Amino acid sequence: MGIDNQGDSVEVAIRSKIAYVRVFGRGTFKVGPALKEFGMAAMDRGCDRILVEMEACTGMDSTFMGTLAGLASQLAKTGGVVKLLHASDKNRFLIKMLGLRDLVRVDDPVSEEERMPSMTESLQEETGKRQLTEAMISAHEVLIDVAPENVVKFKDVLSFLREDLKGATKSQEQPAS
Repeated sequence: MGIDNQGDSVEVAIRSKIAYVRVFGRGTFKVGPALKEFGMAAMDRGCDRILVEMEACTGMDSTFMGTLAGLASQLAKTGGVVKLLHASDKNRFLIKMLGLRDLVRVDDPVSEEERMPSMTESLQEETGKRQLTEAMISAHEVLIDVAPENVVKFKDVLSFLREDLKGATKSQEQPAS
């Protein structure tokens, strides 16, 4: 599966008990809901590892990182792991800055079994505004749960997103004239 947004794309595959994600360009909020759905489906299929190839990833926003952190938290409950491979110094800094270093593994060695396969599927961006906003709220809440010091960084973002969600809910409830 994959998403393509102005040169930014994410490809995915599942082989055995390993889910693979390859990021091209920036990992952003636009792929968050689809990435979470893929990760949860992979875990439902018995995957105990999610490997994220970061060599071509030029950056990540907080929603993308929160989505990865949420998946890593879920996997950790059963002894699974999220590994980021070939992360740039910039991406390593972002992971460290948000307190995710103990949750996701960065540049751990990979076994022969874990080598990245060729991927033909891309995540599709088919997310409505409400679903996207809910995914962004969830991702930021994970970042705060993982590292409570992140509340200072994201409290205004969460307030804005929650207000936006309230407004979207109210407009959906009003009858059309």
